[in-house]
Amino acid sequence: MVKKIKGFLMRSTIIDLATGVVIGTAFQKIISALVDKIFMPIVGVLLGGVNLKDRNFEILSIKIGWGEAFQATFDFVIVGTILYFFLRALGQNTEVKPQVDELLIDIREELRKLNAKN
Repeated sequence: MVKKIKGFLMRSTIIDLATGVVIGTAFQKIISALVDKIFMPIVGVLLGGVNLKDRNFEILSIKIGWGEAFQATFDFVIVGTILYFFLRALGQNTEVKPQVDELLIDIREELRKLNAKN
């Protein structure tokens, strides 16, 4: 039993996944620092010195913190953009692949054309 567990844990896919999580966590800290310390202060200055992270409004005594949501969305866009250029620089394929449904529809249409000719 122990041998099977050890074999499972030492498979390359598990180790690759663990490595990816560790690197992803470190990368997220870098991105958060860039967004919090560089990008958002610039956005705040452009918006007249407003700190968006602290922005909120109240509805029926409920505080809605839209600034935090904006910050998280901005972080996501920045991370996605940086990952895109990083993978592109590494030579990874960043093209969006068509969905299976689209491929099946294309194949069906081609088969119909072939059958129509016969």
